[in-house]
Amino acid sequence: MRFTPIAGMLLVALCGATSAQPQTERFAISIYNGASSNSDALFAPNPDDNDTTSGYAVVRDRRQFDLVAGDNNLQVRDVARLLDPSAISIRAIPDDGIEILSQRFDSDPISLDSLVQRHLGHAVEVTTDGSNGNSTTLSGVLLSNAGGLTLRQADGHVTTITEYSRITFTDLPKDLSATPSLRWEAASKKAGSQTFEIIYPTHGLGWRAEYSAWLASGGDCSMNFAAWAQIANRSGTDFHGAKVKLIAGEPHRVAQNSRPRPMMMKARAGAVAAEESGNVGDYHEYTIDTPVDLFSGGLLRVALFPGQPLPCQRQYIFEGSSLRANQGMAPNVQREYGVDERAPVKSTLTLRVDRALPAGRIRVIQDASDGSPEFVGEDNVEHTPRNEPVSIDLGDAFDIRGERAQTDFQFDKDARTINESFSIRLVNRSAHEQTVVVREHFYRWTQWSITQSSEKYEKRNADTVDFKIAVPANADTKLTYTAQYKWNESYK
Repeated sequence: MRFTPIAGMLLVALCGATSAQPQTERFAISIYNGASSNSDALFAPNPDDNDTTSGYAVVRDRRQFDLVAGDNNLQVRDVARLLDPSAISIRAIPDDGIEILSQRFDSDPISLDSLVQRHLGHAVEVTTDGSNGNSTTLSGVLLSNAGGLTLRQADGHVTTITEYSRITFTDLPKDLSATPSLRWEAASKKAGSQTFEIIYPTHGLGWRAEYSAWLASGGDCSMNFAAWAQIANRSGTDFHGAKVKLIAGEPHRVAQNSRPRPMMMKARAGAVAAEESGNVGDYHEYTIDTPVDLFSGGLLRVALFPGQPLPCQRQYIFEGSSLRANQGMAPNVQREYGVDERAPVKSTLTLRVDRALPAGRIRVIQDASDGSPEFVGEDNVEHTPRNEPVSIDLGDAFDIRGERAQTDFQFDKDARTINESFSIRLVNRSAHEQTVVVREHFYRWTQWSITQSSEKYEKRNADTVDFKIAVPANADTKLTYTAQYKWNESYK
């Protein structure tokens, strides 16, 4: 038995209620920038169709209908397929005695199975292809779709068809739609034109900041710093002429079960700007200065704020071990604990901006010796209040290397102490002197002190110190220190 239905050959009379377009603003959208909901896949050229949790926005959609006195069955089809049906709000504007009786969201697209199932007991036409290439069309009432298609023809004969190439349906059932469909029943006291406002949250719409830092040439660290907002629409529908607000913040939301995610791809770019328009709750708000088109599957780029010159600080960091102290546990007395870790010397850039920085990504560019711009690194930026430091990891230093070695370890069980010594060698093969911050964590126990050190240090927090070491050009420098751990209770 062989089944050969061809979905692309389905012939359907697509019909259904439509709404007139209002002349005034239709869409108003608030799009949220949250690190937990804005995955990289949302902004990728070819996003993962199975990702239904990325992005979050609240859409306000105004539609106009001609109502009759009494009950009205209304429908709109171009709504976001990833909306949350449990949070849909529909209201009449103005509310002149209109009552919303029920509402329903259908997100399943039309398929062969759904059409066949809904046409049981209704007339259809089935086309079959014969062995000689001739096709035959049979008409009748569809009785069953189990094990093939069973038709009762006009003469009373019942025919089962197991091989077919096309099914023609006479109409489209009212509860099926080629696109996502929102339906509601409204009771009106009088006939006339009426505006309805539909508000719903949806996944698939998100934004993040894209920062560029163009480093100036010369010995001083300075840059030109600019910011853009990149908006992604993977919601499954287009929004034309939308008034858009970008919200920088992370409202708490309850996790939702995921659903299959459809996609339609169109490219889109723009040259409009957003201005910080105040605060909403604990979040910063940016309003795009002109209505924009958000095409499903597309990305839109708008200016967040113009470029500005900023001072910065270049720094190299050697963090030989990333282990941290575990409060409440026993001291770690294993000699080899944390000794065999390896780490490169990190090149970092620190800056401060007199504006709040929404979460996003920063790219750093610098002019090469021939004047051409070259990419030197990028990093993610978390939501950062104005004038707070932003540290950017540019990557691993090429000409600077660090080596960390344990030189002594003494554990005295009776005295409840550990004395541990390290030697850290820094190698600089560049043509200029470089300052390297050696960052050491004291991870064996929470009570510690440095009893010997060849260099000065600065305590950063409860278990971390920084040594700032100047390493001459094409040379190496050594740092040594001893740490003592003490505890009051006996541990096995």
